[in-house]
Amino acid sequence: MRYVIGLGGNAIIGKGSLARICRYAAELYRSGNDVMIVHGNGPEVGALSSLENKSLAILTAQTQAEIGIEISDKIDSFLGVKSAQKAAIVITRVVVKEHDSEFTNPSKPIGRFLSKGEAIRLKERGFCIKKLIHGYRRVVPSPMPLDIVELKQIEDLLDSKHIVIAAGGGGISVFKTKYGFGLANAVVDKDYTSSLLAIKTRADRLVLLTNVDGAFVNFASKESRLIREVSSSELRALVKAGHFEKGSMLPKVMACLNFTEKTGKIAVIGNLSRPERVFREKMGTVIVPV
Repeated sequence: MRYVIGLGGNAIIGKGSLARICRYAAELYRSGNDVMIVHGNGPEVGALSSLENKSLAILTAQTQAEIGIEISDKIDSFLGVKSAQKAAIVITRVVVKEHDSEFTNPSKPIGRFLSKGEAIRLKERGFCIKKLIHGYRRVVPSPMPLDIVELKQIEDLLDSKHIVIAAGGGGISVFKTKYGFGLANAVVDKDYTSSLLAIKTRADRLVLLTNVDGAFVNFASKESRLIREVSSSELRALVKAGHFEKGSMLPKVMACLNFTEKTGKIAVIGNLSRPERVFREKMGTVIVPV
């Protein structure tokens, strides 16, 4: 089996959570599976952007290296000395549309949740702030990923039996120019990039791990209910009914739909705290093609 695993940026802040999924990724690899990991970087990019006057694309590159090293070291330690350096980090660019509507109407939350006072002060400084279900957060442009520049390198590493950590933070956002690529001041959603990577590498499963148990209808209400198994057509109807929050669960749902509908294969959204049950489809939301 070939897996693409998407790890939520906020979900992996806890060191125990990250160690847990790295251990399970090592077990999947030992069992003869191909494993690719795409991690989020929202908290890190949000913190760095308040300290450094750099493009979001450059800050994404920095966090790809920083978080990638932490993940690769943990995986290699679980694999043991004889398997050292089996986890490979690919600093990855993704192509976006230069005039994507996100550049005028940003939606991607980065950084930590803010108090109302902090939100007002940041807004006065020119930052775009939105109120989400759990509070205020800064939002930045998040154009859709169209292509993966380093796809060949990723496939070569898979062929040489490496666990591949790629497209961290959704990838370094670039647009095509006459002479190559230009940096885009944006953060690409890692769920959409995970889906794109899974499609392009012909993965058998897309698994998105986060800090909730899956996708819910009527989330954050008394009628909240976890969706355990759902067809792609049923899930699209729930999207249309507005059950999933933009910038939170909606990208995960749409990424899974994209993968399932284009490949005819299963996608799963589940909790990082129990990866073994999520991968066995005993927990989480399982999206099946119909």
